[in-house]
Amino acid sequence: MKLWIDIENPPQVQYLLPVRAACEAAGVETVITARDYGSTVAMLQAAGVEAHVFGSRVGRAKTRKVLALLARARQLTGLFASIGRPDVLLAASRPAALAAWRLGIPSLVIGDYEHASLSLYRLTGSTLLYPDVIERSAFRGRGLRDAQLVPFNGLKEDLTFADVDIDATAPYDLGPVSDDAVRVLFRPPSETSHYYHEASTTMTQQTLAWLAQAGALVVFSPREPEQAGYLHGLPWTHPPVVLDRPAPFLALLKSVDAVVCAGGTMLREAAYLGVPAYTILQSEIGGVDRWLAQIGRVKILAGPEDLSQIELVRRGSLRPLASNPRLVDELVELIGDRAGAARTPSRHPV
Repeated sequence: MKLWIDIENPPQVQYLLPVRAACEAAGVETVITARDYGSTVAMLQAAGVEAHVFGSRVGRAKTRKVLALLARARQLTGLFASIGRPDVLLAASRPAALAAWRLGIPSLVIGDYEHASLSLYRLTGSTLLYPDVIERSAFRGRGLRDAQLVPFNGLKEDLTFADVDIDATAPYDLGPVSDDAVRVLFRPPSETSHYYHEASTTMTQQTLAWLAQAGALVVFSPREPEQAGYLHGLPWTHPPVVLDRPAPFLALLKSVDAVVCAGGTMLREAAYLGVPAYTILQSEIGGVDRWLAQIGRVKILAGPEDLSQIELVRRGSLRPLASNPRLVDELVELIGDRAGAARTPSRHPV
């Protein structure tokens, strides 16, 4: 069996490579493709993974996004026309799903945010693998069919931390900062995503002003370089630390006392580890984040009136969630089943 894994952004490196490692240990050949986005390629290189790279970041304009999607799908299809068709795709990528449909192979797509754009997956007949804390009706309401929906127990962070020795990872060196300062890792919203709402940027600016007044040491992880401008002119007790290059995600999380961000993978990774996590997302809150809030791992800040809920205290020891330690093995079994079913001719006439 030949498995194709497509990786479009840095978080996908973290949760898809453990599946690749488990598949290769089981004797499965894998082919990795990637998009040149953020630190994606550098992370793959650091992991010793060779990838075929197609596509790069595009702006917010919808037309450019559509054209880039179609172009990347065409490039991916062309790759396998030259090196041989895989048996199954595992990804979280619309261009890859479209290419898999053109190649006539099953596509398994991991998704943990039901408010993302899903219409193309409906058209390509992709199977959506999603955490079972999200209601099936949320995806049905977006046009996906029951046959396309496969829930799994646990979170995608069970994949991310599957083979990671959390205790052995040293905290990230933030440089010469005060030892007694409460360190808050801050991640602003993605202002080019299709679900972006301008209110998230307004809430970002209000939250940074509150953190400055409260005396926090902000470790700012911008999605775009110009977002560092949100820090200017605020009454900081401790000068903010601006991350101008990618930092190892686990080491970074271990170096701070709390995380404030506009939803996304960083929020869920922090919550999974037991780092106090706060979301300021002003778009629709997903089922995973709501579940994490219900079990006390995330606080949802709906507006500036909720900012006082941020507790500026030194963090205690980590308490990883480990919601499903077997998730990697379960996905490997599912991939094998889907690939095998696709290679077996139907006994019933079409």
